[in-house]
Amino acid sequence: MRAPTALRSGARTPCGVRAGAVPLRRAAAAGPAPMQAHRRQAMVPQPAGAAARDVRARALDKAPNATAQAPAGPPAAAPVATDGVTALEITPHVTLLRGSTRERLKYEIEYALKRGTTENTYLVAVPNSAARVLVDVPNQAFADDFVACLQQQTDLANISHVVITHMAPNRFPSLAALLERLLAARGPGAPPVQVVVSNPLIKVLQSGMTGDGAGLLERVRLVPVLGESQIALPGGHSLTAICTPTPRWPDLMVVYDPESRVAFTSKLFSAHVAPGTVSEQDTDQPFDSFGGWEAYSEHWRYFFDCMLAPVAKQAAAALDKLPLAAAPRAAFDRPADFLASLADMWTAAMRGLGGGAFAPAAPAAGNGGGGNALFTYALAPQHGPVVRTCLAQLVREYSAWAAAQVEALEASSVAVLYASAYGNTAALAQAISRGVTKGGIAVNTVNLELSTLDEVVAAVKQADGFIIGSPTLGGHMPTQVQLALGSILREANTRQLPCGVFGSFGWSGEAVDEMEAKLKDGGYGFAFDAIRVKFKPSAKDLMTCEQAGRDLAVQVKRRLKARERGATAGAASIAASGAQLAMGRVVGSLCVVTARDEDATNAMLASWVSQASFDPPGLTIAVKKDRAMETTMTPGNKFAVSMLAEGRYKSAMKVLTKPFQPGQDRLAGLETRESEASGCPVLAEASAHLDCEVVSRMDAADHWVVYAHVVSGAVDNDSVLTAVHHRKVGNHY
Repeated sequence: MRAPTALRSGARTPCGVRAGAVPLRRAAAAGPAPMQAHRRQAMVPQPAGAAARDVRARALDKAPNATAQAPAGPPAAAPVATDGVTALEITPHVTLLRGSTRERLKYEIEYALKRGTTENTYLVAVPNSAARVLVDVPNQAFADDFVACLQQQTDLANISHVVITHMAPNRFPSLAALLERLLAARGPGAPPVQVVVSNPLIKVLQSGMTGDGAGLLERVRLVPVLGESQIALPGGHSLTAICTPTPRWPDLMVVYDPESRVAFTSKLFSAHVAPGTVSEQDTDQPFDSFGGWEAYSEHWRYFFDCMLAPVAKQAAAALDKLPLAAAPRAAFDRPADFLASLADMWTAAMRGLGGGAFAPAAPAAGNGGGGNALFTYALAPQHGPVVRTCLAQLVREYSAWAAAQVEALEASSVAVLYASAYGNTAALAQAISRGVTKGGIAVNTVNLELSTLDEVVAAVKQADGFIIGSPTLGGHMPTQVQLALGSILREANTRQLPCGVFGSFGWSGEAVDEMEAKLKDGGYGFAFDAIRVKFKPSAKDLMTCEQAGRDLAVQVKRRLKARERGATAGAASIAASGAQLAMGRVVGSLCVVTARDEDATNAMLASWVSQASFDPPGLTIAVKKDRAMETTMTPGNKFAVSMLAEGRYKSAMKVLTKPFQPGQDRLAGLETRESEASGCPVLAEASAHLDCEVVSRMDAADHWVVYAHVVSGAVDNDSVLTAVHHRKVGNHY
């Protein structure tokens, strides 16, 4: 392979330490095919050629001293219905190649809102040159449509650079198919294609592209980005690359094009939203213009909460490296934002004059004239809309969200430590982290493959609880997990912390048993039962993880309150104000709300239920944000409401008010039937039931107020009245 060529670098700080790569399913993209407007079944795609066919599963991040390799890999994923790949212009020099699906592309917590997603790649035309730069490659489900669409947009021989801002195992087949076509188009005498990646990704590519795939890498030039660097292009032009690593994404980087003023932000500022799921008008345009902040803010925030809130310190550090300021034309779609964007430009310019974190070695011409500020026309993420209308507001909110999480870390936190072999244990860690943050406790994520033992011990000693996860390799924990667990066990003052263990496995899952046994022998108390998942997590597994995280957060909060003022019986009533006592006189119908997400069923007792509209018939339900039900009560999801009968509600209350273990069937012991309209359980003893579909929800401090249309319903027993919930105080249920 050609020796990697380092880019010109300003502050040549390392982008990250050893990257934990993950294995790859056997999958790749098919050969060129015409663009298709209809939905197509994208099975795990078949390879385009010999090299792509040879891209196969391999455990890149197995423990260096493991006694045996992990299983060959998880089973192939189920088919995903996709809408093909569409080319859309962002600027005269930047084209978006957008692959979209309205299905859940992967079973990870970030996709739980079930609004589909997009896989965004970008083609950049170098000014006054035939050269083209491709930024990123998509998920393998879009591989053949992606290559076909790319061939329609440019002669592949003109692509001189391929820039990878983040690489996942499911993108390796797409990269192999692309390189095979590029090299064939350029011919043997052409200069090598430059593949620009962050430094940690070099080793991942070299290990992951095996067989003929390795032969492709021999014919290209891998160009590592070290810290903050310039990517030299023909004609004296350049792109600016800035490494922004996190524990989950150690290879992450952002690329800025000073000519078009587009920032290719990779995972940052992403949202899992497919065209047409938020606004029917956004199907043929790339931007957030239709709907704006009102339509997309929940999805931007949800992605941040799932993927970046658990790594708040690293997220804040990444944002500090990106002094993004909206160019005035980015706010033209909303004139009211024009002055705000000018104010942002002024603030950014002043920050630049003061000497910020961004210090390129050779700033490109046309960089806005604002010192270190990156005046930006659009944010181009890997998922979701290209951000133009809401650019200034989203950048401000991201900084505020990150700052709030960093501040929360100082008050209380849970350390989530893990290593991952196929990415499945990492997915479980992300879901648990989401549950912890929903429970009101900050998360400090530690990737054991990238951290020293001193960092591990410091994270646990500073935390109010910890969770540790591991895959099973050769029937044991990987070396990194063994060493981390041993270091924790040697710290006597960590024994009073509530903890938990989890992991995924291919065959037997001994690693989880080993961790649980060692912690139990060490005198540690568990906040939840050990979580074991075979291969990829299902919807039920993710729900179990989220509930486990919430349970741990509840334990931590109880400990903190007991430490601060002591546990006092009846404290809620004693502390209640006159207004809260009066609010306790507000009554509501006593109901059981049920929802289903594939193999996961959830239920909760509710009395904050009220009719909201006549035509169409609608109701509202208040759902606490840390409830497990919250994730299923999002727009488009269906649920059922079973109204309990007066004098016949005690059995349901007894079942639904008792403590539950994560993943436990909350309706066990109650007779139910499945509603034909919603597919959700309905209580047999209900006086009446309604089937509903969520239309919208309003942020109401510690609750969501969910508005839903009633799609069907029936009175099941007209001889009884509906039970009413009476309270004495309004500051608890």
